[in-house]
Amino acid sequence: MKGKTVTRKYSHFIYIPICIVVILLGKTSFRKGLDTAFSYVFNPIYVFANSSGDSILMWSKAVMGASSYIQEYEDMKQEIARLKVENSEKILDYEEYKALKEQESFIYKGSKYLESKVLRFDKQGGIIINIGRDEGVKKGDVVVLGKAFVGRVFEVSKNNSLVKLPTNKATSLEVIVVDSSIDLNAENRIDSFVKTKGVVKGEVDNIVIENLGINADINDGDLILIQDERIGDILILGTLIGISKNPASTFKEGFVSPIFDYSNLLTVFVNIE
Repeated sequence: MKGKTVTRKYSHFIYIPICIVVILLGKTSFRKGLDTAFSYVFNPIYVFANSSGDSILMWSKAVMGASSYIQEYEDMKQEIARLKVENSEKILDYEEYKALKEQESFIYKGSKYLESKVLRFDKQGGIIINIGRDEGVKKGDVVVLGKAFVGRVFEVSKNNSLVKLPTNKATSLEVIVVDSSIDLNAENRIDSFVKTKGVVKGEVDNIVIENLGINADINDGDLILIQDERIGDILILGTLIGISKNPASTFKEGFVSPIFDYSNLLTVFVNIE
């Protein structure tokens, strides 16, 4: 340990003479050989250092440019969000316009309809609308969209109401089956077009139709209309699908494909009179 300390202490007395000798030799004819030797030793070091420096420079430029890329990305996200909002507003406006036009063509004398917005869809078979007791909504009021049946008001609060949809398990309504080609806008007696009567019940993901006449000439695609004294009006529910006959039963049964997807409802109308 002591020997190493002495060596370090006096090492400069060794290096100085060596440096002097190298300098003096550089002044002589041996300079070319020394240049070649030193070049052979230090050129790889120079190349490595130069390459490393270029890599560091490129990396630093990338780091400096990253902030601009991030900003461009954030600007792009904001632009996409803005376009989505604008497009959604257009969709909402079109949906409201369509609902209003349908409703205008379907107004019974003496009826009063309140426009409302759907706030939330419940997978158990209900929707929350943004009008309630303050607007005159009552339990049992019928909710429609044009000529289509949406449901009935089940619970009412000050400014909101819960509407029970046909898919709700507590729903049970009397219906009739008619041919899909019938013109509901024409002033015809619906009774003369009835193929059979039945009862629909909600099953969350489906609407089951039961008690269809065993000998009724019904087909997939036939129109299902609600004809229930609790509803008052004859309204469209959907189309008949999946007809089956239970050998142990004297009736046919099937399912109803709703006229629209309840989860996509935005505007509905409540009949308060």
